Amino acid sequence: MRFTDNVVVVTGGSKGFGKGLAGAFIKEGAQVVITSTNEAELKAAAKEIGAQYLVADASSIEDTKSLANYAQDKFGRIDIWANNAGVQIAPTNVEEISVDKLHRLFDVNFFGYFYGCTAALKAMKEQGKGTIININSTAGLAGKPGLSAYVSSKFAIKGLSESIREEVKRSGIRIYQVFPGGMQTDIYHEKVPADIGDYMQIEYAVDKVMNNLKLDVPELDLVIKRPTV
Repeated sequence: MRFTDNVVVVTGGSKGFGKGLAGAFIKEGAQVVITSTNEAELKAAAKEIGAQYLVADASSIEDTKSLANYAQDKFGRIDIWANNAGVQIAPTNVEEISVDKLHRLFDVNFFGYFYGCTAALKAMKEQGKGTIININSTAGLAGKPGLSAYVSSKFAIKGLSESIREEVKRSGIRIYQVFPGGMQTDIYHEKVPADIGDYMQIEYAVDKVMNNLKLDVPELDLVIKRPTV
């Protein structure tokens, strides 16, 4: 896959992995729209990497529709949509999880991806082609103690991605998933893991994603493990 003049949307693109991925697409010649709820961070990130931006909440279906409309009005199409916005809560035994935090986590981590997929698919079906990239996690592959809420949201994304893939398999639309292990981002703001210094650098994971997409036949479900020393 080549990215020159592609129109790319990246949710949660103001910092962390989303910002790194958006910057990588721009370096390859793509036109990129990034989004988040923090206008100051978003504006600064867009200026730094050369992206367009729109303040939007991934957990809002109306904001997500507006994001798709913005990209289409500005560039005429959407070639790649990367669902990346996500939140985490501190490791907690399942019976002690705050219901409010659980709902917020699913609003962003699952419904945000669901809304993103539906908005992207509407545009891409009209075009007859396109690519959706759902940034998942290795937490979407196996259960982890203390992370039942987060893991459940990531398993839900996996099911969503695989189901849509079956729905569009005879079209020009492709659905990719990325399953990175722990990265050194601030998603762990409630409780930073003691071994976060051993987690992978954002740039390492971004390179893995971009190199996979450039293959003639990219892996549909890319698992990115920490590099071994």
